Amino acid sequence: MTTWIEIKVEDLYAYLVAAQVDILRKCTLGKNQSDPVVEVIRDISLKIRAQIASNKKNAISQQPYAIPPELKSEACLLILEVAQTRIPGLKLTADQIRLADQARLQLQKVVNGEIIISIPEDRVVGIQKSIEVVSHRPKIATDQYLKGF
Repeated sequence: MTTWIEIKVEDLYAYLVAAQVDILRKCTLGKNQSDPVVEVIRDISLKIRAQIASNKKNAISQQPYAIPPELKSEACLLILEVAQTRIPGLKLTADQIRLADQARLQLQKVVNGEIIISIPEDRVVGIQKSIEVVSHRPKIATDQYLKGF
């Protein structure tokens, strides 16, 4: 079992020049608006968790924004892709687009069960699963049948 991670703004610096990350965080903010990148991190983390949970073989962490550490780079690439759209003058490079597309493919492989992710130490347990009756025996409750009881 593994401790899942929460993506922090500092994690993004490994995937984009620090000055660009700072622009995404501070440029064109409204009055009293907080760091929009933090919101993007949360949104993308929730989407990744939903994708992971869509395969019933996968478990998710109890921490609301935690993701498997092996999906950190995919999360960061998707976060930067979304964050850059908030500033019209910033355009993704061809490499950034390619990497974001590859991240989506990796996540789809997780959903399809082609890539196994780590089981979180604090996995959510007790998720109710539905049961479907495929076949059943006919019920015989006649006087003749129950005579021996």
